[in-house]
Amino acid sequence: MAASDKHVILLVSQWCATCPDADALYQKLQAELGFKYEVLDVAQPEGRAWAKKLIVRSVPSTIVNGKLTFVGVPSEEEVRKVLNS
Repeated sequence: MAASDKHVILLVSQWCATCPDADALYQKLQAELGFKYEVLDVAQPEGRAWAKKLIVRSVPSTIVNGKLTFVGVPSEEEVRKVLNS
């Protein structure tokens, strides 16, 4: 599956200090690789639903194609490896 076929959801919250760093990383890679990218706040219904479904206890958390893939801010290398696999 190509990176452009992946769907990345970043779960964030307003009080999260590192969430903007994760968002900046995904925005950069999304522009380059062309995957679908969404940012969802866990205080909002859709973000809360994902957090509940995947038992997310910390943000930022990254979901790739419906699977919890990273908790915290991953390195660019880690993200590229997942998206290109």
